[in-house]
Amino acid sequence: MLYQDENLSFIQEKIKDINVALFKSEINSELQLPNNIIQTLKVEDDGHIWFFTSCTGDYAKSVERSFYAYLDYYKKGTGCRIRLSGKASIVEDEDGDFLSISNYSKATAGRLVLVKMKIMQAEYFENKHQPNHSWKDKLKGAFQHFFFSESHRVYDFN
Repeated sequence: MLYQDENLSFIQEKIKDINVALFKSEINSELQLPNNIIQTLKVEDDGHIWFFTSCTGDYAKSVERSFYAYLDYYKKGTGCRIRLSGKASIVEDEDGDFLSISNYSKATAGRLVLVKMKIMQAEYFENKHQPNHSWKDKLKGAFQHFFFSESHRVYDFN
């Protein structure tokens, strides 16, 4: 269990560093949440991630409340990427606590839904090659990137 806690702490720190991700829901319904760029609001020690995604008006009330989702974290220049998958649910922000810690104004509240996602699996990719300058070096680096220079780790938190 300690090993899993260390892995979760590592993933939490990377999420906090990058902070922005591509969100994709996997809902078995005609009404889906849109793929979206999200900003992480909170990462809890038990592996829950909180964020807002867009969903307008009455449409939001018809979307399934519990579903599987993916978050893909990447920040240009950092050389790392994190892909997360897990069980997500739409949660009411009744007190407006999460809206107050976000960059969104109160006027956008009707166009957002608060999502809480439990990390079930995380994949961490780290590109270890240094930036190249000539086109030959860039081409060589691209091939090395696909075959040799990327560190890849998978963590299960089930």
